Amino acid sequence: MTYISRNCIGLADKRVVDWNDHHSVGLGPLDQDHNLIFIALGTLENELKFLRRGPTLPKTVTFLSHLTSRHFAREEHLMESLAYPQAKEHREQHGLLTAWMEAVLPSLGEIRRPSYDDAVVAYLADWWSLHNERADKEYGRFASERSQEALSILDEFALTA
Repeated sequence: MTYISRNCIGLADKRVVDWNDHHSVGLGPLDQDHNLIFIALGTLENELKFLRRGPTLPKTVTFLSHLTSRHFAREEHLMESLAYPQAKEHREQHGLLTAWMEAVLPSLGEIRRPSYDDAVVAYLADWWSLHNERADKEYGRFASERSQEALSILDEFALTA
């Protein structure tokens, strides 16, 4: 699935939206993950825009990658445990973003064109927003029919991860 920036005009504008209840999938642990990812994206955006690729950029990239990986593992475990019918397609979307991040994020700050960095942040912000609005809300509706079981699965996963 390809995501195109909805904000192609005015690249200097803020890209990352703040997480709010509208983004909720109805499962607290996954909503907390999403919130942290949006915060990490905002941090990345601010660091690239205002700190001019400061010394903490590699740590910010690593943190975002870690959050993403951990979140994807939690979601995929939940979907498989609940036998979510679209789990394979959802996992494939995760795989595509993970591969993209592994290929692109290490070059942030090395290419000295702010438009490149801005395009990377725009892509990530759009990907997360659209993925959340579409795919994540779908499994959220599915899981809400078995919310106690879903929360139990997430709690168990947190203890083993």
